[in-house]
Amino acid sequence: MRALLAVTFVLGACATSTMETHDGPDPTPDARVDGAPATDAPPVTDAAPDAAVVADAAVDADTSTDAGPCTISMGHTPALDGVDDVADYPAAQRVTPGATMAATDEVAITWDPTYLYVSVTSQAFLDGSKPLHVYVESGASLAAAAPRAGKEYSGLTPQVGFGAGYVIATRRTNDFGSGPYSAIYAAAGTPAWTTPAYALEPGVHLFTSSDNRTLSVRAPWSELGGCPLAMRVSVHVVNGAAGNEWKDLVPATHTPWLTGGGGFYEVSLTGDPAISGWSLR
Repeated sequence: MRALLAVTFVLGACATSTMETHDGPDPTPDARVDGAPATDAPPVTDAAPDAAVVADAAVDADTSTDAGPCTISMGHTPALDGVDDVADYPAAQRVTPGATMAATDEVAITWDPTYLYVSVTSQAFLDGSKPLHVYVESGASLAAAAPRAGKEYSGLTPQVGFGAGYVIATRRTNDFGSGPYSAIYAAAGTPAWTTPAYALEPGVHLFTSSDNRTLSVRAPWSELGGCPLAMRVSVHVVNGAAGNEWKDLVPATHTPWLTGGGGFYEVSLTGDPAISGWSLR
């Protein structure tokens, strides 16, 4: 068994909602295919993080197992702090998503033995109610992919091309007054995806750029299956506008609005993390 050491930062009294209703501005649900991307002015260069970086006094988990040490590769450890976070990833870990909203939209993904790291620049985040959702299936090995429904948000339920067990969900405005939203949610439950399994704390796991266009998250492997050796992953932003419900798709073949969910990446966590080596399914 792994021992879990956690440093808890008390940011205020928070009430955790078990309902999935979006408590920010209510976009109009629609199920049509995303239309042409919107254009906007280039983003302002990040100047300072919205929250100070909090140094970990201990890792979120001991990544060893009863069978021996965890063999997740060293990968990379980006210094996430809200200041030009995407640039902290090697070029091999950065990708232009599908259905972008602006030419500056970009996604970066990597890992080390303790965390999975994801940073996304999206024009959508100028609205603090629009969330980033990262779907993950993990394990020592992976069975045949089985598509499933994802996490409902403001009346919109995406389709995911594999049997995701977790969704890393975050938004720029974490709490609109009914409790914090940003967390790792597990698929288990009735209905699914409604109960936060692990809270993601701003300044510890979450970072926002000063221009409000980039969100970064580091999610502990201890909450994503312990020490998985393989994963499937897809990413999207819930934009919520009619005809443009899901934006900034990774991979670009991911189609949350269609049954089956379209494409996803299948990844070995024991080797080089370069996205070019991932299998597109």
